[in-house]
Amino acid sequence: MKIKFNWEIGIILSLITFIVFITYIAFFFPHGKRELVSDRYYEEEIKYQEIINEKKNVLELPKNKKIKISILPYGIGILFPPNDNFYGFFTLFRPNSKKLDITRSFKILKYSKNILFIPKKFLKRGYYKLIIRWKSDKKYFLEEEIFWK
Repeated sequence: MKIKFNWEIGIILSLITFIVFITYIAFFFPHGKRELVSDRYYEEEIKYQEIINEKKNVLELPKNKKIKISILPYGIGILFPPNDNFYGFFTLFRPNSKKLDITRSFKILKYSKNILFIPKKFLKRGYYKLIIRWKSDKKYFLEEEIFWK
């Protein structure tokens, strides 16, 4: 038996395809894994003006005072400019898994190497958001998107 393809069959096939697609979205899509960015969302939202000011401070830095981030085969290197003593913390935020988030504090002294290194043993393949906050003469905030292979 030979079925001739005409506009009625085209409409029926497109309706069946649409119904299958909607059914798939309705039953399988809501079961995806999601986690909140923070448990203290509202408190952090109120403090966001500080972050805006710290980002502005980073933009006002001269080119020779900016941080350089290098993705190396054996980890992530963060090169700070020569400066007086400063301290802060970094966070490697993984949007799809809170277990893979890393937060560490650091302190860089005036006469030390100004390099912060994150070894690859802490990193899993995927997308990270690197957040660095530090304080020397002012407070600074830097956000960088990183894909670790």
